[in-house]
Amino acid sequence: MSDKSEEQAAAESLSEETHYIFAGVYVLLTFTAFSLNSLVLVTFISDRSLRTLSNKLILSMAVGDWLHAVLAYPFGIVTNVSKDWRSNNAVCLWYAFITTFLSFGVMLHHATFAIERAAVIRYSIASDTVERKLRFVIIGLWMFALLWSTFPLAGWSAYAPEGADLLCSIRWQSSDPGNIAFIACIFFFFFFGPIVTMATAYYCIYYTVKKISQNAHDLWGENAAPTLEAVQGQSKTTRMAFIMSLGFIFAWAPYAVVSLYAVIRVPKPIISPLAVGLPAMFAKTAACYNPVIYFFLFKKFRASLRKTLRPLTQCGRFTTQDASNVRIELVTVLTGSDKDGS
Repeated sequence: MSDKSEEQAAAESLSEETHYIFAGVYVLLTFTAFSLNSLVLVTFISDRSLRTLSNKLILSMAVGDWLHAVLAYPFGIVTNVSKDWRSNNAVCLWYAFITTFLSFGVMLHHATFAIERAAVIRYSIASDTVERKLRFVIIGLWMFALLWSTFPLAGWSAYAPEGADLLCSIRWQSSDPGNIAFIACIFFFFFFGPIVTMATAYYCIYYTVKKISQNAHDLWGENAAPTLEAVQGQSKTTRMAFIMSLGFIFAWAPYAVVSLYAVIRVPKPIISPLAVGLPAMFAKTAACYNPVIYFFLFKKFRASLRKTLRPLTQCGRFTTQDASNVRIELVTVLTGSDKDGS
C-alpha cells in the first residue's frame, strides 16, 4: 500500500500459489457477476413494465455491477496469473480507476435510492415529479463518481499496488497532506456520507409507515385495508432497497476499516499483504448480491425473469419432442412399416 524498500517487498511478497488462488476467486466472481447481472439486464430490457421510477436506479446499479465483471475482474485474473501483467503499471492504473469509479457510482446510487423512497413515502412527492428529474440525477451520480476517480490520475493522490501486488487501489498509506485530504473527502462523499444518508432516510420511512398505518386504523378501522395495501406495496420496494444497501455496506466495510487503519497508522501500519488483499477481494462480491436480492424480494422481477426464460425452456422441450418424432420416423423406415400397416 506504500513505497517499500526491496527487503521489505521481498519479505511481504506472497507465494505464487496464493496469487493463483486469488486468480481462481476472480474467475468465480467474473462468471457469477456477469451471469447474474446479465439476467437482470435482459429481464429489464425485455419487460418494459419493470422500468418504473425506482427500478431505473436498480437498472443503473445493475449496469455498474455488470461492468465490474466485464472491465475490471478479468484484469484481476491475468495480473495474479502472470508476473509480467502484475508489474504492468498501465494495467494497475486501469484496474484501480475502473473499480474505484464503478464502486463510487454504485454507492451513490444506494444513497439516492434511499432518498427517493423517503421522498415518495414520507413526503408524498409524486412519482412523475421525481421521474422527470431522475435521468439527470443518475447521469449526475456517475459524473460525480467519474470526477473523483479521475483525481488520482491527475495528481491528487495516486493509484498504487496493494497487498503484495494482489491488486491496485488508491494509495491509502501516505503522509502527504494532499493525499490525506483526498482520502478524507472520499470517505465523506462515498462511505460515511451515504451511510448517514441511508440511515436517516430509512428511519424516516419506518417512522412514516408506522404512523400512517396507525392513523389508518384509528380513522377507518376495517376500511383501512386499501390504504394499508398501498403503503405495504411501497414498503416492499423500500425493504428491498434497504437490504441492497446493507449488502453493499457488508461487502465494503472490512476494506474501509483496513484502509482507514492504514491511513491512521502512517507511516508504519502493521498490516500484512494478505490482510489487505482479503478485505479488498471480499468487497468485490458486492457485484453479485443485488441480483439475488431482486429474485427473492422482488416478486414482479421473478415473474418477468420466468417470462424471459420461458422461450428457452420451451425451445428445449420442442427440441426433445422433435427428436422423439425423428426417432419414431426412423424406426418406421427401418422396419419397413407405413401408414396402411403393410
